Amino acid sequence: MTDHKTILKNFVTSFKKWLSENYSPQEIHDLQIDDASYPEWKRIEAYFSTLLAAKQINQLDDEDLAHLLYLIARHWDIGRMIAWLSPAPALSNIGDLSAGDFMILARAVSKLSQAEYNDAKYQFAACFEKKFDTLTPEIEHILLDLYHSNDEYTRRISLLALAKLGYPAIRVLLKQSWETVEEQYHKIGCLQAIDEYVKDPALLDEYLILAEAETGDELKKYVVRLSNK
Repeated sequence: MTDHKTILKNFVTSFKKWLSENYSPQEIHDLQIDDASYPEWKRIEAYFSTLLAAKQINQLDDEDLAHLLYLIARHWDIGRMIAWLSPAPALSNIGDLSAGDFMILARAVSKLSQAEYNDAKYQFAACFEKKFDTLTPEIEHILLDLYHSNDEYTRRISLLALAKLGYPAIRVLLKQSWETVEEQYHKIGCLQAIDEYVKDPALLDEYLILAEAETGDELKKYVVRLSNK
């Protein structure tokens, strides 16, 4: 039987050793690192592909899942382990990641609070938006956990996923987002959710009026674009 625990632990240890040799502690803390330049990604991808082929995601315990999700987080801008950058149906670009195994990983990452997992969280949120069509109770629970993350981008993508999948209380969530998150891109996300998914012209007009009092060049450009549609 494959010793997933040792393999995953060694992968993470080696990656963190590479980080410490190439970046300062402050850069690592701030995640100001070029993850894609890590020279061992092919080995990690090959392992992940084998793990998927053997359908052994469900054999991983919480520690194993945390290690795997750390690697997925650091793999974010390559986007092959979790195919979050593509709207195509495949959940991974290096193997057959089933919906069930995807849910195991999504459920696990939604429970992890450390900042180093943020880059994994929004990958799963993005996949729910791009690749799923039905809001099950479990998906709703996971996305709400992700929405309540401390990471703005994760919250924004989760909000879009919930809007796309027809979350019944999406108007409440939009109001909460608008009133509590000052980041202009989050407000753009609110407007995008209403325009693309909620599709309520009166609600969109209401938020466009609210946006007139906001600052941010990109938000102002987005408001003009929506107003001129």
